[in-house]
Amino acid sequence: MRGRVRWRRFLAMLVPSLLALGVLATGMAQGALPASFAVSGRQMKVSADRLTGRGLGLFPGVVRSVDGRRHVVLNLSLRTAQVYGLCQSALVDTPLGRFTVRLSARDRGRPSRISQLAIAATSLSADVDFSSVVINQDAGLLSLGDALEGRRGDFGLGAPAFTVRDVTVDTWMVTGGTFRVDDLQVAVGRGVRPCF
Repeated sequence: MRGRVRWRRFLAMLVPSLLALGVLATGMAQGALPASFAVSGRQMKVSADRLTGRGLGLFPGVVRSVDGRRHVVLNLSLRTAQVYGLCQSALVDTPLGRFTVRLSARDRGRPSRISQLAIAATSLSADVDFSSVVINQDAGLLSLGDALEGRRGDFGLGAPAFTVRDVTVDTWMVTGGTFRVDDLQVAVGRGVRPCF
């Protein structure tokens, strides 16, 4: 199954993708996300040239921001993956004004390695190639290891193996069990470009 997919606000279309580095800016969560986890009031941008891995699942969910608002998302969970050309950026407010913070892998040809990755996405674009995809699987029965899992009875999509190219994701949150990025580059400033 191969295709170009675009969607806004979780109902438009389903497509897995991945990755992110924002987790490096705030620390990494271990294992599944607690229900009381609160995200900041600002979304991040995540992009990658290519991602390959095993154990993909996606399913609907809701995250709560610190202001108490609830946001509908599509959760993307990956058991393991190698990510090429990783980039994460976000706008942050400071006493000196609004700045862009950008984290990226300097060598786009060297993969970053992740496990138990979960992304709460609001939009994404990607070219995808699934292995043995199952659509409308019960979200609570997806085999994702220790990654964030869906609720029983909810819609789910699962694939044992995947390749995703030209990924761009708007996301509220990224968590990872392990996240290794060689030669991490960090930039902050008004003139710093976002990932996309």
